[in-house]
Amino acid sequence: MKNSIILIAALLAFAACSRDHDGKLDSSFETELADIVTYTGVDQDNHATFRLDQRDDLPPITLFTTVAAPSKVQLNDRVLLYYAISHKAPDGTYWNVDATGLSRIYSDSLRINSNPLDSYQMRPIITRSVWRTGEYINLHGQLEYTGKSRLLYMMIDRDTKYNDTVDAYLVHDLMSTPSDSIFYWRDFYLSVNVGALKSPNAPCHVLRLNLNDAKTGKTQHNFKIK
Repeated sequence: MKNSIILIAALLAFAACSRDHDGKLDSSFETELADIVTYTGVDQDNHATFRLDQRDDLPPITLFTTVAAPSKVQLNDRVLLYYAISHKAPDGTYWNVDATGLSRIYSDSLRINSNPLDSYQMRPIITRSVWRTGEYINLHGQLEYTGKSRLLYMMIDRDTKYNDTVDAYLVHDLMSTPSDSIFYWRDFYLSVNVGALKSPNAPCHVLRLNLNDAKTGKTQHNFKIK
């Protein structure tokens, strides 16, 4: 549910790699990519298009597909797209791609705390990777699967919002789910729009993301915003 702090625990698991009858790797896996992209609508042929925001502040790339508009995906939704490139524009502004699958991921905008920081639950996750693409901070990791709703969002500390370095935290609250309802760790993706910090009027130059990692303890990840 977009723009809601409730995350329904229906999270993506990656497909396993396969081999052909000769024991060789399926060649399709050599060229298939997986990226977090934004659904931007359809082209004149009613085929779905997406925007690929590149690392940091590199120019975005438009992805043109040959598939119909995906069901249950709305304009500007963030999704994980599996695809192979069939053609690249000489100027790099667009790619023609063969889309093989997609999944909606949880996306939100950066929030700000209204209560003291220590009043928020920040249950551990397992961090796989965290990176910035344009106005988005993206997070791939694992969390405890319960089959029930939870709170999961990124929040900045209001006491640092006017600083050169703004502190942000990942709020992760199981909402009083009993410990015996936790079954196993499961993959998740989170993409948070931090565009408000890139405004010319915002003094922030660095976003410092504080995570509670189940394996490495409390960690910090710094991102140059402007």
